[in-house]
Amino acid sequence: MSSAPPIENAVSVVDDHRETGPAPARTVVDMLLDRATGPDADRPLFTALGPGGDRIARLSAAELDARARAVAAALHRTGRPGDRVIVPPMPALDFPVALFGCLYAGMVAVPVAAATGPAVAAVARDCRPVAVLVPGTARHPAPSLPGVPGLAVRGPRAPRHRRGTPVASDPLAPALLQYAARPAGRPPGAVAVGHGALVAAQAAVRDRCDVDRGTTVVSWLPLWHGTGLATALVLPLASGAAAVTMEPAAFVRDPRVWLRAVEAEEDVFAAAPDAGYELCVRRVPVAERMRIDLSTWRVAAVGGAGPVRARTLRRFADAFRPGFFREEMFAPGYGPGGATPGGTLARPLYPVVTGRYDRAALAHGRAVPAGRAGRGAVELVGRGTPLPGTGVRIVDPATRRAVPERVVGEIWVDAPGSGARPTGDLGFTDGGELFVAGRRG
Repeated sequence: MSSAPPIENAVSVVDDHRETGPAPARTVVDMLLDRATGPDADRPLFTALGPGGDRIARLSAAELDARARAVAAALHRTGRPGDRVIVPPMPALDFPVALFGCLYAGMVAVPVAAATGPAVAAVARDCRPVAVLVPGTARHPAPSLPGVPGLAVRGPRAPRHRRGTPVASDPLAPALLQYAARPAGRPPGAVAVGHGALVAAQAAVRDRCDVDRGTTVVSWLPLWHGTGLATALVLPLASGAAAVTMEPAAFVRDPRVWLRAVEAEEDVFAAAPDAGYELCVRRVPVAERMRIDLSTWRVAAVGGAGPVRARTLRRFADAFRPGFFREEMFAPGYGPGGATPGGTLARPLYPVVTGRYDRAALAHGRAVPAGRAGRGAVELVGRGTPLPGTGVRIVDPATRRAVPERVVGEIWVDAPGSGARPTGDLGFTDGGELFVAGRRG
């Protein structure tokens, strides 16, 4: 099974003055069990919206716990703890049932973008799964991959009785196996994400953004993708929040579905890439913007591994200011991609940090501030400071040594459970703030 190569002696090469958080001592399974047996056991945990924004399914923690136990029981008849299980996209709330069923069984979930096709076939050859989970209630679902049995995620009702005992996972044990897209003909590359690292990463987001029991996470990000999975499924468990999800296609078809879902809640954390905010500006008519009340939107996270453009943030804030959106609701961040832990995040409700830098100097590895009227300047958005427990360093790729502020180098992220890893992105720090300046090569 292939994996991302470790970086030799990375911690000793990079000076480590990172803000430290508590050691990851819990697992995703622990968090769901606590929720399912606590005072919020019967409160809606996950709510799925249909294409028009109507609520089509709900799951409380107690219901999710019961359904996950049933999936785990079926998986135990197929494999053993530590085996891999492919989890493709599924409608409504079948995906979280499938995911937590894998984790309850002590197995490693392998989220993929589709149940069939060359890409998932390559993943299956690499990770050798014992099963692929499929939506529906069929007793004998047709396998989507040759030689890999398909197991149905039964629903929509939870079993009457809780069955089996979830396997106790070590926080250092892998919860997910994430595969990155590769060019045709190249073998897939995988990164294992541990239980403890996944929990610690979302606990850090919780603390940075004050996400708690009164918060609702509203997300259209695909759940099979690491960022969507971590934001919509793990963050609510780490914080006591609830989540409202919708299919990405529903958002692309009509971004108002997402915005109206935000409007319907009282305290909202919602994340999207730069392109998602730009799509809202282009697709929501001017006459309708003032009729969408976004005053409940407290944290609008943006970034991840993708670009963040100051122009996009200003355009969105200007477009939806009649609906009470303010630019300081944005919390730009940076992460190496997917559910891989670690990265940076700005504090919400503070002004977004931007800087103008000489484009020619950046090309030569120096971040030289330029005047507002300076020609040849590029405006960059600050991506915040490292999350607790994470070290983010700018490193000379040739020497593997940290470089001073305002010197461009490769961004390395040192996160719980994954060690120091190069990201392939170029950036620099200025006043402690991370700025992303491009990609290597």
